[in-house]
Amino acid sequence: MHIEVEETAAEPVRLFRINTGSCNGCDVELAVTSAVTEFDVEQLGCSYTGSAHEGDILLITGPLTVRAKDEVLRLYAETPQDKVTVAVGVCPVSGGVFRDSYAVDGPLERHLPVDVNVPGCPPRPQALLAGVARALEILRARRGGGERGGEPGDRKCPITDNFPARGRLSFDPGACVDCRMCRHVCAAGAIRFEEGERGARLTLWHNSCVFCGLCSHYCPTGALSVTGDWRLDHRAVDAFAQVERGEVPYAPCSGCGDPIIPAAPQLLHAAFRRPTPEIEKLTTLCPACRRRMSIGAPVR
Repeated sequence: MHIEVEETAAEPVRLFRINTGSCNGCDVELAVTSAVTEFDVEQLGCSYTGSAHEGDILLITGPLTVRAKDEVLRLYAETPQDKVTVAVGVCPVSGGVFRDSYAVDGPLERHLPVDVNVPGCPPRPQALLAGVARALEILRARRGGGERGGEPGDRKCPITDNFPARGRLSFDPGACVDCRMCRHVCAAGAIRFEEGERGARLTLWHNSCVFCGLCSHYCPTGALSVTGDWRLDHRAVDAFAQVERGEVPYAPCSGCGDPIIPAAPQLLHAAFRRPTPEIEKLTTLCPACRRRMSIGAPVR
């Protein structure tokens, strides 16, 4: 399968790369889009340039370190006024796992405007091509040509979609027991829990998630699972819409009536090979009522 490309002018659109202090993971994937024919940006009518003055589309990687900031801003100032800026990977968007480092002065949008985000750690080459395609649509509109074609996410990718990859997370509130282990193991701080009147609310921001899969691995009930949906490129103005949300509802304790989050059936089956009716009764009891049911009321 190949990306469908419209006829372009003889002069290619120039892509200019700026590394703001990345681990080079995203830069390796960007190298694929110039070195491997199957993912080459030339199929979109683009080519890479080493000159900031020629940069129609800027591809920026890294969390923007304090040491690199001045040089990044200098290079940015040398680029054409109507260029399109693409943040590659979660680091320039949110800082990723480096967000709290004393050496980081990000995210990128604090210092310069960003048009497109391509989340990932690192993004796959297909996702990078989709992000460049989206940037091309913005560039055409900015230069008076109008946006043509469908959304880049609708374009066919160079290889089949069932290629194994870690993508966006999916949340099943019915399986969640509010243990919050996912938040504890999330190095990127992408997961947040809030207490509501009707239950506990989970929010997972995909612009911070590094798709490591630790939350899914340590989740005792499988409430969080990793999907193969790697197409996460989006306009920067829609950054806070790239979330996975869900509410785990409270239920009254069958013993005292206090609001609790019942134990999900998945948790019982993970803890007991064959849960008995007596064990299943514990799922609707608060911790205090469970103790009373298990050992009886304390005697003074």
